Amino acid sequence: MRQAAQVLHDIDQFHPVDGHWLALDDLLGELWSLGTPPPESLPVLFGVFERFPGDDGAGVLWLIVHGIESLPYAYDALLTESYRRCPSEMAEIMLARLAKSVAAR
Repeated sequence: MRQAAQVLHDIDQFHPVDGHWLALDDLLGELWSLGTPPPESLPVLFGVFERFPGDDGAGVLWLIVHGIESLPYAYDALLTESYRRCPSEMAEIMLARLAKSVAAR
C-alpha cells in the first residue's frame, strides 16, 4: 500500500488525457481509502481546482469537495487563499457552502 504522500504527488501531477478523468478518480479513491489524509493534502487538493478552474472534471472534482468537507480540519483560510490565487468554479462552490453553513448556525 502506498503512502498518502505518494498519492498526493500523483494527484499534484495529474492532467486528464483526452478528457478522461478516471485516473484522478482512482487516485482520490486511493487517498480516501488510506484514512484521514494529512493537513498537507489540502493545498494539493485545492491545487487541482486551480489547475482546472472552469471544470468539474466530469464530476470527479466533486470527490474533492465532499472529501475535504468530511475532514476534521479548518480549511476555510486555505480555500480562500486558493480562490484568491486562481478563482475556480469548485472553490467558489465550496466557499458558498461554507458561508451557508455558518449562516445556518
